[in-house]
Amino acid sequence: MAVERKNFRRFTYAEYMEYLKPYLTKVKFSQVHVHGTWKPTIADYRKATDKIKIIQAMWRFHAITQNWGDIAQHATIDPDGYIWEGRSLLQAPASAVGYNDSDDDRIHPFMFEMIGNFDVGAEKLEGAQLATAVKLTSSIAALWKLPESQIKFHREMNPGKTCPGSGVSKPAFLELVRDWREVEMSPTDANKIIAQWLSPAWFAAATKAERDEIHRLANELRKASGQL
Repeated sequence: MAVERKNFRRFTYAEYMEYLKPYLTKVKFSQVHVHGTWKPTIADYRKATDKIKIIQAMWRFHAITQNWGDIAQHATIDPDGYIWEGRSLLQAPASAVGYNDSDDDRIHPFMFEMIGNFDVGAEKLEGAQLATAVKLTSSIAALWKLPESQIKFHREMNPGKTCPGSGVSKPAFLELVRDWREVEMSPTDANKIIAQWLSPAWFAAATKAERDEIHRLANELRKASGQL
């Protein structure tokens, strides 16, 4: 029986980018596989008081019930846009039969799950969760020099599935991935704008509403530069 995973680390997007760096010379990702969990749902996640239990429940289903040895995915994106650690990046995923490249040569797809039921009429992939999914897809493709054709939705590999959800348009998702690459900002430039212009404006603001708006704009710059 697989050894039970007690803990899964949670990362911001920026933290996960740092986590990935040592693996650039250790593994070659051949594709990006995009999945939605269907179950657990966003509602399940919101109701959970201890969020890690949602990830641990997926691990138990994948590793023990399905006998896949570990959680299927390399990463899980929660509704708040955080990235949860999954199986070792050095191991092939349990993504789709015939597409996992399960030998031990450390050449295989990168697979991530997005928590939620994204079929039409159910829940929506939006906000921080969508932003992280787009940024992560773009970054994996850029770091491992993958063409857009190697970004795969689960339903492309298994026509019996709607995954990541019938409400998620692949053309629209890829357009966001392309747009993100075009607008990506360096942390140095973002912090310069914050320090030289937004910070003085915050101190000069006459009302709390003005300060809150300046703070929001600063965080948008941090997000665009991968710091949040």
